[in-house]
Amino acid sequence: MPDGVVRLASQQEGLVTSRQLAACGVPRQRVADKVAQGTLVRVSRGVFDVELVPVVDRTPHWARAQGWERPGAVVDHLHRRAAILALFERGSAAIAVGLAALALHEVRGLPADFDPAVTIPRRAPRTSPGRGSVRRARRSDDVVIVRGLRAAPLPCAVAQALLELASRPGRRRYAVALLDDVVSRGLIDLDGLREVRRRVWHRPGAAQAREWLDQVNPGSQSPAETWARLSCEDAGCPPDRLQLEVRNHAGILIARVDMAWLLPRGGWLFAEIDGQDVHSTPLAVVRDRTRQNLLADLGAVLRFTGRDAWSGRVADEVARRLTTAGWRPRRPTPPTLHLPH
Repeated sequence: MPDGVVRLASQQEGLVTSRQLAACGVPRQRVADKVAQGTLVRVSRGVFDVELVPVVDRTPHWARAQGWERPGAVVDHLHRRAAILALFERGSAAIAVGLAALALHEVRGLPADFDPAVTIPRRAPRTSPGRGSVRRARRSDDVVIVRGLRAAPLPCAVAQALLELASRPGRRRYAVALLDDVVSRGLIDLDGLREVRRRVWHRPGAAQAREWLDQVNPGSQSPAETWARLSCEDAGCPPDRLQLEVRNHAGILIARVDMAWLLPRGGWLFAEIDGQDVHSTPLAVVRDRTRQNLLADLGAVLRFTGRDAWSGRVADEVARRLTTAGWRPRRPTPPTLHLPH
């Protein structure tokens, strides 16, 4: 494939359109030949995949081969792919909105089964059946270009996503997780959150969306950490501290613990959620024996997976330990813990 096609495919999760292929100098007959040879995969009318690994076979191992290190990279890839495919199937005037727009903005924590929604101008011609839902809009002033594609701006997309999730029961964990993600990564500031709140006002589902907005905590730095935090709060044992820094006597940071509880008789209970990208944090304490031993001198260290966080096992185990220790919420705790000499 020409370099231009490869560059486009890398931006578009492996997908290219027949128009893009033609613009890069790939004639229609050559496209047909490559499809027949199995070196180009037709995924929809006028849309092709240059990645030969079937979607159902894309795994964390496949993601590592692409240079992706974060455990949730495959899920994020599939989210973005679904959004891009929905846009391609609806034409150049289509705009990704709601969860589809958040996928293009690379927001994490979206539900795996989300329906990629796009809007098209009211006077646009009818489109053939495709993936996702289509809404007709009178105006499309709220548009930004992401990866060369049209999408709703982030505050607008967050508001749309919250209202979309509010219409489906049991979506609290996803809603709070995506809110935590955009805030903890600095994608949206306080003004942006106010804009989100303004946009959901007096809309169906607004009361639920405002409740989720009140539960934002940037201390949860991955969807799995958000799920664990919410489950602990629901179980009556909210963490005393999120992202507790542990430093040695010289003030050097040796650990940053996802969740921590100060026990009544002294000592701590630490919980680490392995669903995060350990390469992006100052702490990989549970993977380093020496550092874990240092934390063990201060209290118990519990390790959990993202699946544990989702299932509620984190809250069950933490609540059991805290009840035995006589812990009661909540007491002020310092942001930093210093190890003794």
